[in-house]
Parts: sequence; structure tokens; C-alpha cells
Amino acid sequence: MEKDPKDAGARLFWDRKAEGYPSPLDPATLKATRGTLSMMRRLGAEWRGRDVLDIGCGTGLFALAMAPAARRVTGTDLSPRMLARMKAEAAAAGLRNVGTLRADWKKFPAAALEGRFALAVASMTSAVGTPAEVRKMEACAEKCAYVGWYGVRKNPVMEAVFRLHGLPYRSPEGASRVERSLKALGRRFRKKVFREVWRREEPLEKALRDARAHIGMNGVRFRKKEAGELLLKLFPGGTVRQRTEARKALFVWSGPKRRP
Repeated sequence: MEKDPKDAGARLFWDRKAEGYPSPLDPATLKATRGTLSMMRRLGAEWRGRDVLDIGCGTGLFALAMAPAARRVTGTDLSPRMLARMKAEAAAAGLRNVGTLRADWKKFPAAALEGRFALAVASMTSAVGTPAEVRKMEACAEKCAYVGWYGVRKNPVMEAVFRLHGLPYRSPEGASRVERSLKALGRRFRKKVFREVWRREEPLEKALRDARAHIGMNGVRFRKKEAGELLLKLFPGGTVRQRTEARKALFVWSGPKRRP
């Protein structure tokens, strides 16, 4: 079967991003994740002693934070490098109840996982957005939770790189799409809007690789020479420091009850 070039582009984008992500179990990263999980629990999501599905799991940010209390966590992602990192992080931490499934959620048949989980989560991923994708999530679990961008994404460095390429640097739709889908489906959900700020510091070449992935995802040729000159002007020492501010929304809901 012929591969969709858009699918290949998305997979390449996340494969390139995989190595640049901080460890999900880094103390600062884990602290922030636990803060979001605490909000999720207050809205009614529960994973202690239960089976959890993490859709678009990436390197395991949520999956590995939930694993110590869960019965089992399964992460699904279309990027093999993301899943490889997740498995390596789980092994290094001695987490034996973590599994992975390489799949494109938009094309994955819900029947393959129907009713197998108590909780399905999706965080900062475009894998879930449309009503059909929400229903597929509901088919797999009794309770669902989604965390995503909610209209604000600010990063002065990336904004400058995007301007260089004639592109706007916007917040992905994320949670706004899911909210519209939940309303269209008539779902009752609990919602929490919050802000997060994170910082990263990396060598110039690594920053350029990350920028290249973002620009390429927009179908524009990356101007490496000009981007490098821009970053060196901003950071003469060659160490690129970035600060990202985001507004996010968290939704927790239950799908329609299944017939016995």
C-alpha cells in the first residue's frame, strides 16, 4: 500500500524530536507532570491499580509518571524513536508494567483495544481531535482525559525563526478542537485551564535540528545558514536558551455507557 507523504512527514518530525526531549523522569519534568496529573485526578480521572492507555505517548511523559501506581500502562505513538526512548526510560527506572504499541491513532481500529482500559489519556498530541477520534478513545476506556494547547504559545526564539521563514508561530488547536468535538457529541466534561512555562538550554546545532523539524512540518525549506546566523546573533556564545509559555486546557469525561 502506498504511504501518505503527510504521514511520513509527521513520523519524521517526531523521530527528529525524540532525542531532544528531556527525560520524562527528570526531577523538574516529573514535578510538572505530577502537577497536571493531580489536576486530572481532581477532575475524576483515576489510574491507581488500573490499566491505562496513553495515546500519542511520545517519550512517556505521562505514561511513566502514572506507571508506579497503575496496574499497567500502554503507550501508543507513530514514532518508533519516541517509543524506543520510552522503553529505555522505563527499563532504566525498573518499570516493568509499561508496554508500547506503534500505531497511527487516526488510522488504528478501535476494535483492537475496545474496552481494555479503565483510563485513556492523550496529552499535547494531534492524534485526538475530531469527533471520530474522540469516540475511538471512548471505545477503549471507561474514562478519558485530554491535555492540550489552548490558544497561547509564546517562544521569542522560535517566533524569530518562524518569521525568518515567513511563517506565523501559533498555538496548535489542540484542546480547542477536542472541546468542540465533545460539545458536538453532547458529552458532559470537566475542564481546567492553566498556564505552564518551561525553559531549555542547548547547543546551537541541536537548536537548529529542532527548528528544522518544526519548519519542515510546515512544508517550507529550512534556511539553515540564515537561521544559524540569527541564533548566533541572539546567543553569541553558541548556547541557545529558550522560554516557552503556554496556556493549556484539561478535559476529563466519560463516553456513553456500553451495553452489557
